[in-house]
Amino acid sequence: MMKVVDLFCGCGGLSLGFKKAGFNILAAFDNWDEAITVYHNNFNHPVHKLDLSKVEESVPIIEAFHPDMIIGGPPCQDFSSAGKRDEDNGQGDLTVSYAQIIASIQPEWFVMENVDRIIKTQKLVEAIEIFKAAGYGLTKTILNAARCGAPQRRKRFIMIGRKGAEDNFMAPILTERLSEKEMTVRDYFGDQLGIQFYYRHPRSYMRRGIFSVDEPSPTIRGVNRPMPEGYQIHKTDPVRTKEGIRPLTTLERSMIQTFPRNYRFLGSKTDMEQMIGNAVPVNLAKYVGECIMAYLGIQRQVDFEDIKDSFPEAIVTHEEDIINHELNLKSHKHVLISYVKNDNIDMFLDGSAHIYYTGKKFPSTVALNKLYYFMPYVKGKGIKDIYLIRMARVGSKHEVHPNADENDFRLVFEIEMIGQLFDKYKIVPLQIWRTFTDTTIKELLPK
Repeated sequence: MMKVVDLFCGCGGLSLGFKKAGFNILAAFDNWDEAITVYHNNFNHPVHKLDLSKVEESVPIIEAFHPDMIIGGPPCQDFSSAGKRDEDNGQGDLTVSYAQIIASIQPEWFVMENVDRIIKTQKLVEAIEIFKAAGYGLTKTILNAARCGAPQRRKRFIMIGRKGAEDNFMAPILTERLSEKEMTVRDYFGDQLGIQFYYRHPRSYMRRGIFSVDEPSPTIRGVNRPMPEGYQIHKTDPVRTKEGIRPLTTLERSMIQTFPRNYRFLGSKTDMEQMIGNAVPVNLAKYVGECIMAYLGIQRQVDFEDIKDSFPEAIVTHEEDIINHELNLKSHKHVLISYVKNDNIDMFLDGSAHIYYTGKKFPSTVALNKLYYFMPYVKGKGIKDIYLIRMARVGSKHEVHPNADENDFRLVFEIEMIGQLFDKYKIVPLQIWRTFTDTTIKELLPK
């Protein structure tokens, strides 16, 4: 398991995402007491207060952990569209400090996260020069969190470096695993929030301030202001009245950043809002970590006991009209082929199955939003029937078997039978990882 150290860790979004992707986080470092307290209350590994601008003092402390990878998001306020955009204001220098620390320690890998505007700065040019001189191949990209499993249109610059690699070595896998559509607030929460619209204070009243749950959230910022009594409905607001409109709560904002519901935020409301706004969305970090794992050919299984709180409601839903048992197949869509457990076989044989739950282990590298169909594989027979996946979510075996433990968490696919792809069972090579990830209907259609 790759050993990782997190610099400028804040309240832990990057650490938690990489932990979920299967990395071993050894330690974390920051210089903000309030964020360190929150981090300490959510992880078992140590977090240290350290002024990372003091490179010579920091290097031996970090180097003592012998990390294979260093990850970090140097403070971005000097580059942010919400800040003064003065890269010489002080914090911009921390990007260069981050590069100097990595060049001194020479881990095999590093990952750096920042706002997308950093690409226009001289500080990034300086950092890249340091990385290249230290022998790192670099992949630079801008990712939209809404296409990486977070219900938020938040664009972030990601740079991945590896010793001795070619530049852009990670570019294909970072692109090909993106969701085809942006995740909306409703996709993530379902109807759990109990609202259709909410207020997010605009930077200027020339912009709208009201948003629908049927679109991705705008970027979660470090402030969360109430709606002023005198707020005038903007022409692009999706409502014509302010009645019933409220801002998101601190907890809701943290969950839009894809922190689990039980993540322990402490401190003043001002500090918590700032931490949440500064954080890397957990699922964006997890996406990057899983892309690195996939690049290395490492298939990881995930325990749903660890992630059940990460998905408040639906993970992905296909909103197609109900297919009336006609084989109107989208041949380029991905299909999940999986063994049906013995205690579920009868339901698939008589066609009464409406959900399929996985085993306790399921590969975290599956792009759930790309899974469209499900085909039950009956041992000794093979595949025959094809189902549309209506929704994927975290649930439990108890939903099918009342005697099972309610806390036996599984990934649950809500399915609807379309019909038979074959008149008789067809044995196919069940390479379990491949059939979980990249099989398409066109590969299975009768020749």
